[in-house]
Amino acid sequence: MRKEIEELIGKKLYRELREIETPQGKRVVVEGRELLNFSSNDYLGLAKEFDCECLEKWGTGSGASRLVCGNFKVHRELERRLAELKKTEECLLFSTGYMANLGVISTLAGKGDLILSDRLNHASIIDGIRLSKAEKVIYPHRDWQFVKDYLKKNRKEFNRCLIVTDSVFSMDGDIAPLNELFQIKDEFDAVLVIDDAHATGVVGWSSLELFNVEPDKRTVIVGTLGKALGTFGAFVCGSKVLREYLINKCRSFIFTTALPPFIACQTLKNIEKVPERRKRLIKLINFFKKLSGIESSSAIFPYIVGDEEKALKLSEILLKKGFLVPAIRPPTVKESRLRITVTSEHSEEEVEKLWREIKGG
Repeated sequence: MRKEIEELIGKKLYRELREIETPQGKRVVVEGRELLNFSSNDYLGLAKEFDCECLEKWGTGSGASRLVCGNFKVHRELERRLAELKKTEECLLFSTGYMANLGVISTLAGKGDLILSDRLNHASIIDGIRLSKAEKVIYPHRDWQFVKDYLKKNRKEFNRCLIVTDSVFSMDGDIAPLNELFQIKDEFDAVLVIDDAHATGVVGWSSLELFNVEPDKRTVIVGTLGKALGTFGAFVCGSKVLREYLINKCRSFIFTTALPPFIACQTLKNIEKVPERRKRLIKLINFFKKLSGIESSSAIFPYIVGDEEKALKLSEILLKKGFLVPAIRPPTVKESRLRITVTSEHSEEEVEKLWREIKGG
């Protein structure tokens, strides 16, 4: 282990944990210094919201898995609300986004099946595919034509077929060609699995809204509560039979402690605040796009540096200037970068100040 750690240090790929001493927000204190935070996924500034009623009513823990005695009324209320927002028949809560992707993909596909996955999909999707033991095809980023051509030649060789993609890609901020993929899944009797982690509450309630498409029974939407919704946990939305199947078959749902019920309660409270905060966020996203010239369809703006050492140095310069913008390096991304995120809490003046320092650095 020590040898591998030394190798990471030599390649400028070593990682350390940075302790934050205050609640999540646009300003955080790190090692006694107040910093402007441009790295959070708390896109709508809801992570600091706290309703005492939720904690007093539901307590801090769930006590068991959902199938034992950890299934609370408020869990079901949140599931129904999320299904309504995603325009699906049903929804099922998971304890984390990683467990949702890992469990859903490995439950819906197995030997004799086919999974087509975008090259830039999240690590949880990649690991879910590995665990499934299905045949995998990693297609070039956003290349729907590759998916269609491959299925034309090979679809008959497999039983089930899954097309899996992030909707908003977490390190690039761009959006998958969901309209084309939706049509392809119909043409080739496939299931489209969409990870809406960075889309929910940012591009709309669902990424499919951007394409005026409504999910059907062969559409599965995965999402998280810990980003724009400001709490913790995850969900899978889809058909009634999907929910029933996952409850009975999905190991990452069955064999884990349920999401604390007070978190479900707080999420329901936060959902009501999304529309107004999203208006402010969209305004700031458009402002920063114009200011920086960086193409993005979300609150994520990649500033590509390329070299690991340069990315680290620029991040450290910004830290000294009072900005928290960590460097993202391989293997997380192919090209080292600063991953800049804006939130509804930021002001145009703060964004301008950050951009001046980046260009000056």
